[in-house]
Amino acid sequence: MERLLPLAPDVTELAFALGIGNRVVAVVEAADFPPSVRSLPKVRPDDAEAILSLRPDLVLATTAGDDPRVISRLRDLGTRVCTVDVTSFARLLDACRLVGEVAGAAESGAELAQRIGARVAHATGLARSLPPRRALYVVWWQPLIVAAPGSFHDDLLARATLDNLAPSGGGRYPQVDPELLLDPRLEVVVAPDGPDMREGFARVRHEPAFARLASGSVAVIWLPADAASRPGPRLVEALEALVADRQRLEQDGTTGPATGAVPPGPRHGGATPTRGRS
Repeated sequence: MERLLPLAPDVTELAFALGIGNRVVAVVEAADFPPSVRSLPKVRPDDAEAILSLRPDLVLATTAGDDPRVISRLRDLGTRVCTVDVTSFARLLDACRLVGEVAGAAESGAELAQRIGARVAHATGLARSLPPRRALYVVWWQPLIVAAPGSFHDDLLARATLDNLAPSGGGRYPQVDPELLLDPRLEVVVAPDGPDMREGFARVRHEPAFARLASGSVAVIWLPADAASRPGPRLVEALEALVADRQRLEQDGTTGPATGAVPPGPRHGGATPTRGRS
């Protein structure tokens, strides 16, 4: 049985979704799903020697989160490494198939890709009935960091018929001037619903650049943090939640209790306080 070592939370989740989690010998500290991984040994993704000491037959890595120098060293020393770069839902399906193939679970990889692909197609189809809105995906409030074209978050917005206002050419996650939030075209802001993000929003919402968000004239949709932040199998859950909240916002200006939002202004009947998890 191959010994697997995933070096990021998303590929950890992918290994378990493929049904090969019993081969995982260690995980990085940030990996916490499924819950059973919390009892596994921990390894730092930047510590090549510690990784090698675990004698993995296959290391799973990501181009976005793992140090290419570490990956190169592992390969130079004869360790097999499979690296994925999920920048869209299409690339997520490719990753399911690729990891399945290299890990000897090609059939599981194909089946997982099919299941996720069907859910993505269904959610995307539902969103086509919604009017396009201009939006931003915020990954951090201060400094303001947004998801730009070329990121999986950009694809997430697009599939929910949200046109990304983030600038291109500055990388996938550029730091931008908060004045971008005052762009009159902006109608929706999407953010991951974690304690740090909620606390950050509470700190900045009274600043002038955040006035339209605080007043409710721009909707703020909060998505399940891990599903929305990790480009793994649960990313489809973020899409489904986003489309569902978009439907509620268009219908009556509210969102579901699991996500919460600052509803839009007059177009949806006026602003109300932020709701949802705190």
